[in-house]
Amino acid sequence: MKTMRTLISGARRSILPAVMGLCLAGAEEPAMLHDPVGRAGMVASGSPGVGPDSFLVAGGANFPSAKPGAKTPEERGAKVYYAEVALVKKDENGLQVRVVGELPRPVAYAAFTRTDRGVLIAGGCNDQGHLTKVTRTEYDGKRLSTEVLPELPRSIANAAFARVGHQFYVIGGQEKPDSTTCLNSCYVLNLDDINAGWKEVASLPEGRMLAAAGVLNDVIYVMGGCSLHADEQGQAERTYLKDIWCYDPVSNTWAKAAGEMPEPLVGMANPLPAVGRKLYVIGGDPGDYYRASLQGKAPAQHPGQSRAIYTYTPSTGAWVKVGEMPEGIATFPAVVIGDSIYTVSGEIFPGVRTPRIHTITLQ
Repeated sequence: MKTMRTLISGARRSILPAVMGLCLAGAEEPAMLHDPVGRAGMVASGSPGVGPDSFLVAGGANFPSAKPGAKTPEERGAKVYYAEVALVKKDENGLQVRVVGELPRPVAYAAFTRTDRGVLIAGGCNDQGHLTKVTRTEYDGKRLSTEVLPELPRSIANAAFARVGHQFYVIGGQEKPDSTTCLNSCYVLNLDDINAGWKEVASLPEGRMLAAAGVLNDVIYVMGGCSLHADEQGQAERTYLKDIWCYDPVSNTWAKAAGEMPEPLVGMANPLPAVGRKLYVIGGDPGDYYRASLQGKAPAQHPGQSRAIYTYTPSTGAWVKVGEMPEGIATFPAVVIGDSIYTVSGEIFPGVRTPRIHTITLQ
């Protein structure tokens, strides 16, 4: 069997040991986002107008006024949402990032996908609340243009999402910022007949948000995330999940997938990169600190998000930890271009972002 080698750009240059025939090594320094603070919940997708080695990134949210080591909402300050769209372009000097325009409104934690006329962005949230808005943004190398598309049937943020052929699915999520339950709805938009609007199909058996979805052999796999319930004060409390559901668009049915995640995770790289017969599960928040805090046993310092990179093989249910990211990250997008997976910014500690764009190269 041919050996696969993975090169990860990051702040560290150490060489990690081979795991199951997969070797990881530090590479060039990562590219930096146009915002030095970094952002969580960004959109990142290839687009026809930007060329084969480029992609667009947009939106996101951060806490630009946070005090160093901030732990409370007061110390973090206001959460700010953004509308900028930037082009990430690869040249002989690596990845270059430049702002090329703005979306009609700030947005973060939206569902998104590439279409033949730009990047479709559905739902998400900003300082006005959770959104039903759907737009498509295209950059032709000179000008950014945006068109308004049919709205989602309800406001949705923090959803899982996936595209199968010309069908784009938005799965689960949270309807409002103060919702104490998660959505289990599944909506689909036919990209060949967008004006027909969104259709509801079979519901996910269990509501969840901040889950991740990926596609292999035209089957959608949804994993991780968390459910919500009201605590004694009526506030939303999370239950972290590690089960996996698969959706067959042909039969419009859900079923439990083989295997289970090695640990519960929310906010992994989304959508899940699919390479060969495997899905790559990168980063996320395992919830250890959160669960400890509910018991009054949280450590003085948050340990940061997961650095783990797993592969999941649906046909066997097998999980393999193939390496680690240079830093733990959650709530961030991933883009697959050729033999590279790009991860864009994200949260490294509660309220703290990274501006780095990491490259995972599969060889």
